[in-house]
Amino acid sequence: MNESVDQSAKREASAESEARNAVVGVKSEPLDCSALSGLPLQERDSETIGHATPALQLNAGEKSGDSESQSESNEASNLGKLCEHVTLDTLEPGVAVATRLLDQLRDVLSTHTNPDVDNWIKSIVDLSKRTTPNRTVVGVVGNTGAGKSSVINALLDEERLLPTNCLRACTASPIEISFNPSDDDDERYRAEIEFISTEDWTRELQVLFSDLLDGSGNVAREATKADSDAGIAYAKVKAVYPQKTREMLAEADPNKLAQEPAVRRILGTTKRLKAKAAKELYQQMQHYVDSKEKSASAPDNKKRVDVAMEYWPLIKVVRIFMKADALSTGAVIVDLPGVQDSNAARAAVAANYMKSCTGLWIVAPITRAVDDKTAKSLLGDTFKRQLKYDGTYSAVTFICSKTDDISITEAAESLGLEGETSESWDTAEKLRKSIESLKSRIVSLKKDKARLVERIEELEAESDTWEDLQAQSFSGETVYTPSANSKKRKRGSNSLDAFESDGEGVDFDSSDKENSQSGQNRKPLTEEDIEERISTLRAQRKRMRGERRSLESQIAELGKKVKNVRDERETVLADIKAICIQGRNEYSRSAIKQDFAMGIKELDQENAVEEDDANFDPDDDARDYDEVARSLPVFCVSSRAYQKLSGKLEKDDFQSHGFLSIEDTEIPKLQKHAKKLTEAGRIAHCRQFLNDVSQLVNSLKLWSANGDTGSNLTDDEKHQEEKHLMKLLGNLEEELFSSIKKITANMEQSLEEQIFETIDAFTPAAIAAAPDTAYSWGAPRREGGMYWATYKATVRRQGVYCGASGPRDFNQDLFDPISRNLASGWERAFQRRVPAAIHEFVQETAVKLHQFHQAAKIRAEQRHTNYAGLAGLATLSRQIQGHVRTVEALPTTINAIITESQRETSRQFTPVICHAMTTAYTICTEERGPGSYARMKDAMLGHVDFVRHSMFQDARNVVKMQLDAMCRTVESVSSKCQ
Repeated sequence: MNESVDQSAKREASAESEARNAVVGVKSEPLDCSALSGLPLQERDSETIGHATPALQLNAGEKSGDSESQSESNEASNLGKLCEHVTLDTLEPGVAVATRLLDQLRDVLSTHTNPDVDNWIKSIVDLSKRTTPNRTVVGVVGNTGAGKSSVINALLDEERLLPTNCLRACTASPIEISFNPSDDDDERYRAEIEFISTEDWTRELQVLFSDLLDGSGNVAREATKADSDAGIAYAKVKAVYPQKTREMLAEADPNKLAQEPAVRRILGTTKRLKAKAAKELYQQMQHYVDSKEKSASAPDNKKRVDVAMEYWPLIKVVRIFMKADALSTGAVIVDLPGVQDSNAARAAVAANYMKSCTGLWIVAPITRAVDDKTAKSLLGDTFKRQLKYDGTYSAVTFICSKTDDISITEAAESLGLEGETSESWDTAEKLRKSIESLKSRIVSLKKDKARLVERIEELEAESDTWEDLQAQSFSGETVYTPSANSKKRKRGSNSLDAFESDGEGVDFDSSDKENSQSGQNRKPLTEEDIEERISTLRAQRKRMRGERRSLESQIAELGKKVKNVRDERETVLADIKAICIQGRNEYSRSAIKQDFAMGIKELDQENAVEEDDANFDPDDDARDYDEVARSLPVFCVSSRAYQKLSGKLEKDDFQSHGFLSIEDTEIPKLQKHAKKLTEAGRIAHCRQFLNDVSQLVNSLKLWSANGDTGSNLTDDEKHQEEKHLMKLLGNLEEELFSSIKKITANMEQSLEEQIFETIDAFTPAAIAAAPDTAYSWGAPRREGGMYWATYKATVRRQGVYCGASGPRDFNQDLFDPISRNLASGWERAFQRRVPAAIHEFVQETAVKLHQFHQAAKIRAEQRHTNYAGLAGLATLSRQIQGHVRTVEALPTTINAIITESQRETSRQFTPVICHAMTTAYTICTEERGPGSYARMKDAMLGHVDFVRHSMFQDARNVVKMQLDAMCRTVESVSSKCQ
């Protein structure tokens, strides 16, 4: 039995030895670590050695030994050097090479069977899955008519990709656009349309029916008004159920409607589309997202009995995949609607995007930026306060759209550009007068031409008469000079009389006098007389045709001059327009930056006053507001001008005057901005991945070299060295554990001081203010109260509603006394105190790792280790170096965890309050009949008074639990890193 066990152990040892030797042999393969030496590392070698931390400088002292050792050390350290780079041109190719190295290591190890080998293979496979960086999500927000979809289409270099002509779907559903990695030409453009679940549609139908039906259970009369709550509800319900009449809807059960087969087949599914061209995909999407019913004014049109079901009310989110250069680096653009949607699923999707956004783009027409202080008016206090909670001030980008919409005169006057444009205006005025003069000459020449044409026509008519006489004379008939009356009938034109009175270009003939004689004096005409008259008329016509051609030539020449002068004037005006556009752009850019910074300052001061009114100092700035202004990216863009200058919008008569080049539209700058947003994340990801590969390679080298140190120590001495090393490792582990506990304690202390003490301090104020807040919702209109219909619509939607009078959130109103004062402490905790604690932890850990390595190195040197031992020490040095890089990258990892957690947690206050208010919302929603409004208000006041003493504490407890969980996660991640 023992012999069998011994043989089994020998076989396992032999397999492990073979695996170790195989790993050592990897260095001779074409894709080993030395493949990384082809990357541009040389220019940073001296810089890396000279400026690294102490732990990173160890290789400088270890570059000893023979040439073989030096070569191996250099090859193995290439990964480490690469980790120090900060340029994607080096890092991303390095990731590609390192990925192939992992594949090679896996292939080599997979030929051996051993538990250790299986663990190494699992580590390699897990690491290989981490080659793709995290997404960089950019949320785009803006009011209706801001040009948001046009800006996104221009950003993507597509004339029309986003659905823009639907009635409600485009504003209701988030649209996510990301890069399409597929090389299949048949699916260059893809889309996924995800529909809401049956449960979500059932809940929305219940809300819609509460808006649609009146107190008696019938469809409300307001359903014919498209903008009313009942009209909006009717449009949605009728779109999905086009065959339902008013009477059928009044008797319908929302639960049964959601279960109808035609609807049930759609709910909870995802429709996938693909196309070769954007136009084709756009048309396919329109089938699902477009609204055919443009008006609710004819709710039961008998002619629409065969109308098909529409899908737009059922859409949860639309995802588009396409090959746009602006998305090629990993940016994901999300066209976000408002989060206050009657459909909870869509609202949740929009809210989740807002939480995960790396960047936030705010789109507004530039006219608002100039006239209405956009940065202040567009960002309400609640929105700005959420930016403080999320720590996303630096993620905001402003986009002023429609810069082509400008009045040159008004802009030049309001921006003080008269001096800069006065010379051009003078030139334009001179050119205008020149055009008017030329046009006047053309008009005069055209009048002369008209007279000539009329005279030529008369001569031709007279010639016809004389030729008829000539024919009659040849026939033997006696003919006479045409009478004066017949001549006048042919000429009888006032314009001709005016022409003749001028006397220019007319040859008056004696025959005119003869025609005026009485019939008694007429004598027969001879053939000679007739021929002479015809010849005279021909000569006159020939001369006048020549004069007409001369006039036409002059008119054409003047027309060319008019066109040339007009083009010259348009060029001058375009230059003026360009000056005004650029001037307004710069003014708007500066104004928005300052307004944004001042809006933040006002909020900071408001919080400072409420925190400590007695010691508030208005001259004491909470942050560098000039830097806030400078760091805000602002782009002033013209989507239409960009599209026109790019050769698109061929059917559009839009003129791109005022934009001398495509760069002036600033869309190319926005595209570069979108690509650059991903750089920091990609660099951090590449360096982390390469460092993990470096650590894996070093670990494999140490494992494969186990038992082959070449040391001359006796077994007892080796045992002593092992005990000493274990003691060093034990001390290091205790010190690192202590550091981890310290960072966790520092985080918890910061959260307690900055967050929970603030909540506790202002909870009494929120409790005291709650009854007055609830009363204000239903106060008389003269006191700022709400209309009954708005109040009812708000309670139907769990206290959150956005109507014509703007957004309302009862839950936020109740929490506001705490929220206003908590924002600054929340920001201080997560943007200053916690990062400082993490930074201190990283520094301490790096020093402890360095000290451990130094102690191990000194001990090895004291024991006179030979070459092989030094090579192992060099590998250990690189491994420690890799651990230091891992620790230095730890803030990025921890901050990502904290950011996600704190953004989620900061949004948990109002859901808890909403849950506490559910009973009141339900009671108020079910109220009907006379006196219902009074009963609603009484029920609301009574319930708020009942729950106000507990709901804020409940919200605090939920937030405390989530932040405690965050601290445990940070502690766990830090421990794994060690």
